[in-house]
Amino acid sequence: MLSLLLLLLPSLAALPAQDWTNLGGNPQRNGLAPAGGPTAADLLWSNSADFSIISWQPVMHGDRVFTVRESGFPQNGGAANDAIVAYDVDTGTELWRTTLPFNGNTSQQWIAWIGGASGGAVYASRASHLQPQPMTALDAATGGILWNSAAATQAFAYDGCVFAPDGDLVVGDWVSLTRIDGASGATVWSVPRTCPVSGNCGPAATATALYIDEPAPGGQVITKFDLATGARLYSSTLMPGFTDQNTPFVDAGRNVVYFSRTQNNTLVDFLFAFQDTGTGLTELWRRPVRWTTGHEHGIGPDGSIYTFLQSDEFVRLDPATGNVLDSAGILSPLGILSPKTAVDQDGNVYVGNGWASSPSSDGRMWAFNADLAQNLFTLNLDNPNQGGPALGTRGTLVVCDRFAVRAYRSACSLSVTLEGPGGGPPAAGAVNTLAVDCATPDGRVLLAASLDPNGTTPASACGVSWDMHNAHERAVTADAAGRFARPVLVPARLAGRQVPLQAIDVASCTKSSVQLVQF
Repeated sequence: MLSLLLLLLPSLAALPAQDWTNLGGNPQRNGLAPAGGPTAADLLWSNSADFSIISWQPVMHGDRVFTVRESGFPQNGGAANDAIVAYDVDTGTELWRTTLPFNGNTSQQWIAWIGGASGGAVYASRASHLQPQPMTALDAATGGILWNSAAATQAFAYDGCVFAPDGDLVVGDWVSLTRIDGASGATVWSVPRTCPVSGNCGPAATATALYIDEPAPGGQVITKFDLATGARLYSSTLMPGFTDQNTPFVDAGRNVVYFSRTQNNTLVDFLFAFQDTGTGLTELWRRPVRWTTGHEHGIGPDGSIYTFLQSDEFVRLDPATGNVLDSAGILSPLGILSPKTAVDQDGNVYVGNGWASSPSSDGRMWAFNADLAQNLFTLNLDNPNQGGPALGTRGTLVVCDRFAVRAYRSACSLSVTLEGPGGGPPAAGAVNTLAVDCATPDGRVLLAASLDPNGTTPASACGVSWDMHNAHERAVTADAAGRFARPVLVPARLAGRQVPLQAIDVASCTKSSVQLVQF
């Protein structure tokens, strides 16, 4: 089995496996990152070169972090007063900065925003509500303009975009949903849609589908679209209420779509779970939650959902029932809560309170272990707004506030991950990306997989055992950075199975934790 699972495809280049590509971290917008994050406030670097009146989301692609720093609002007839800046993920050194072209007319163009980064490009725009503008692709290495999209969008920073498996970007605004060719900027398709408000209208995606929220008589519904064609497929049952300012998020492995439909009315503020059956969206459960805006939720490796209750408790929910499994207690201060969440491969959770302006020093980011029993650390921030957390390359946690862009990283520990097409969940019958991180540079690494996660199997080196029964080994070599990443073809017959993966660093005789992969 392993010889097929780890079948290298020499015609394909190694692919990055630890990017934080867009709002919500991945196309599903569920905050789950294929990396182990910091367990203490271990500051890697801080770049305070640019004070920013508003803090904007960081995205991570390869060895670079990208964000917008805004010294002031764009001036009619004057300067844009913002810049897109690229930083080295390991040192915080500024690699380049560019100001997206600005025509000086603030009724046509507004603050530059980044939709995401993928395939060697950063995608940005000056569009906003009632101010349609193209998406612009920038070279991730240099900041140079690659293309402007044929289609215009009215999306803004709070809508964002997501990526298809082939690198195309999909942008949702309050009137349309548009797929743009990632290589050329050509329009693949564009379809009309509705949105309850003028912002937070972006989609969540799987490898084959898109999900958005739309208004309906008496409330909202979740609607599914075909990713390949843009065809409208079907909608959920009604979620009662009037409006909302959140975005769906998805657990593709379970075919479940979640949506926090809240409007600051405890009678109708609920988190909904819908099962996508292939022919419809069936409600599984709903539970009361706190009113939030621009909320990017987190899903753990085991499917647990992290959110806030109406009591201001931060909790972990059972994906099957919506019942509370664990609670971190009441978090404070929260302010006008617009949480951003990241979850690492070990289940550690990082959640920021977003917009904190009264006073701005009330910004926070809390880190917890998976069952929320331990507060690993807390960061005090100055109005982080959209500024993370983002979790990506080599387990780097990036947080932005008005005063700085900061990165945190704990001592590196050996890990193995499998990422599906386009940064999505692992998929059988498709090319996935297998990665090992934090190995001895240029060292030998053993990899193992099994169809039985229970029990142990002796390893061929170091006198240790694999934490799985009937483990099958294969040896690979890490690069000079201690990393191994290759495309692998996962056999279709593994669909519906759980496969444990583990690595052993032969030079240090250290063993990674088991990564349980659901196909």
